[in-house]
Amino acid sequence: MAEFRLETDRLVLREWRDSDFDALHALCTDPQVMATIGPLNDEDQSRGLLQRLQARQERDGCTFWAMERKQGGRVLGFCGVARGTVPQLETELEIGWRLASDCWGQSYAREAAQATLDWLAVHHPGEPVWAITSVGNTRSRGLMERLGMQYLPELDFDHPHVADDSPLKPHVTYWLPEAKGGRELWS
Repeated sequence: MAEFRLETDRLVLREWRDSDFDALHALCTDPQVMATIGPLNDEDQSRGLLQRLQARQERDGCTFWAMERKQGGRVLGFCGVARGTVPQLETELEIGWRLASDCWGQSYAREAAQATLDWLAVHHPGEPVWAITSVGNTRSRGLMERLGMQYLPELDFDHPHVADDSPLKPHVTYWLPEAKGGRELWS
């Protein structure tokens, strides 16, 4: 079976390769990136994350894909969709992204997220799309709103995988009744 590949003007979203470990680990050990996500990962945690991302692709045909810049081939982070990563959304489609801090403010996350929504509109028509983040993650919340997602305060929750004493435990939920798009960007 051919490797999953979704292209935009500047990016390629694709399956994770074992050779992407260093880029993923750098992302998961960047204090700016992890400030609104959680503690920095050690190598074993990053390896575990890579394995989970690869397993989701194998099992579900989608994951939070590696986000590679076409120019130069650098893996900048990830963006994509997976079946819910928390119990509240375990059967729902959840869009998510994580981007290297030196790439913030260049609209890479927006470009990748819109491509993901376009892909969902074709491959999962009529299904709602969900997103979660910590309450204080204003960058991700802003992108969710720019994508047309609606904040649902009645679905705020404490993330079950975040320490009870962490300021990142309170999470918010956003929702899009149906992915709209349909540009034929994927191969």
